[in-house]
Amino acid sequence: MIHKIILSTFLLVAFYSCTNENNLIKRELTYSDFKDNLKIDMTYDSIVAKFGEPLKDIGSGIHIYVYQLTDATEIWIGYTDKILYARHMDKNGQLLESIF
Repeated sequence: MIHKIILSTFLLVAFYSCTNENNLIKRELTYSDFKDNLKIDMTYDSIVAKFGEPLKDIGSGIHIYVYQLTDATEIWIGYTDKILYARHMDKNGQLLESIF
């Protein structure tokens, strides 16, 4: 019985340590998630660590990482060895706002 309690406690602590505020990986991302947390000096690995894997890469010549948002808009991140731009796009691929 004590082993089950210890195991349950360990699993609970492990779960909460993996779901801290600094990690926005979740099923539903919002524009505010990117506006507040995307930084121009982030590497690809730090982008993925913060927001998860992009839905797709639509770039040709450079990477354009696409993240689907809860409101059916998208964030497009132009990237080579650094972030070139980040744009909030509507469902028709029209620019709503440049993040940078």
